[in-house]
Amino acid sequence: MIWPAIAALLTSIGFGAVSAVMPVANAEAYVIASQMSSVGGVLPIAAGVGVGQTIGKLLLFLSVRRGKQFRFVRHQREKIRVATVGPVRQQFRSVIGTLLRLVGTARWGLPIVFLAAVVGFPPLYAVALLAGATRMSIVRFGVVVLVGRITRFVLVALGVTGLYLS
Repeated sequence: MIWPAIAALLTSIGFGAVSAVMPVANAEAYVIASQMSSVGGVLPIAAGVGVGQTIGKLLLFLSVRRGKQFRFVRHQREKIRVATVGPVRQQFRSVIGTLLRLVGTARWGLPIVFLAAVVGFPPLYAVALLAGATRMSIVRFGVVVLVGRITRFVLVALGVTGLYLS
């Protein structure tokens, strides 16, 4: 009986990692479908998707943090600085700048990451990219995302299981 749980866990880790970097693959839909089809229990599926999502978000985090060092990225940033921008783009830059400052602070950074990981607002994809551009600790980011995502997927799985079984 342990092998189906291990298979569900490993499959869920893989799907979670893919869905973290490709939002078209919806992790919540995967958790719901797995609970409706009784493929795996709540914990192996939720934990697996949570671990996979954390791996994917860490890859996004690191891609921004390490990507700034590449020559072609620095060249593109210089071209963007020279270009003139319209009012909509200027407003967008202002909002992103405010979020970047908040995510980069010790007081608000991790709570914003946790809120994004559990609730999904602001989107965790964007928060992972923003956090990679700050001085946030990768270990703290990873732990908060892991706890938040597992919490989210356990709640989704339990909600579906409760609805399905009643």
